[in-house]
Amino acid sequence: MKQRILQSLSLLAVNVILGGLALVSFYIYVFRGDPILAAVPACLAFPGIVLQPWFIAFFFLPWGPLLAPFLTTAVSVPLYLVLDWKGKLEPAKRRLNRLKSPRAIAILCAIIALLFLVGFARYIDFPSMDKGVPGTLQFTTDEMDLKLGSPRYYCLGGFIDSEWLWQVQLSQEDFDALATKLYMDPVAPDIIRGPFLSKPPYWWRPAISDQIRAYATSHFPMEGRGPDGWHAMATWNPETGVLHMWIKDNF
Repeated sequence: MKQRILQSLSLLAVNVILGGLALVSFYIYVFRGDPILAAVPACLAFPGIVLQPWFIAFFFLPWGPLLAPFLTTAVSVPLYLVLDWKGKLEPAKRRLNRLKSPRAIAILCAIIALLFLVGFARYIDFPSMDKGVPGTLQFTTDEMDLKLGSPRYYCLGGFIDSEWLWQVQLSQEDFDALATKLYMDPVAPDIIRGPFLSKPPYWWRPAISDQIRAYATSHFPMEGRGPDGWHAMATWNPETGVLHMWIKDNF
């Protein structure tokens, strides 16, 4: 009996981890819109879901992400006990024993390392996949007919509210026109600090110098979501013509 209880608790712990991975994957897909990054935790959770496919049904119930590990364990334990008693699990046990070999462990570690490498690459947006203008600005830029050089963007989060990073090369005339259109006013460059500078994409490297022109909408929220409405902070480098813009579009 003690062994059965320990096995049940171990399975519950595995299912809690499984639920966490599934929730992270779902969150990334819905709020970040990056299917490749979302696939990383989903791949790690995949073996557990294959062995317990009823987890999916529980996950999408009301309060499913919290209840799914417990409901899945409650179904899996008696089901696998019955299957084990009938000898139906012997082929699966033999396959699992093969995974204990050094070669199998090395292959498994290599796969996990590769998944983490892919996840990190997508987190820093390498290679950069989203070219052009973020959705929150497309109407404005199309209306103004700006000449945009090498535009790319990164979604920090998007559902009802959205948050974006945008990098583009444009002339001083176009920059001034865009700042006016977006109701952005000059601000002191020294307010451009950590939260603006330390964003994930590898290409997000705003240079701060005496020549940099910094602009922001009124009361831009440097920390947190901020009030409802459209907010932006930007720097423009007159030497390179590169604009870095951090956007928070709150419903």
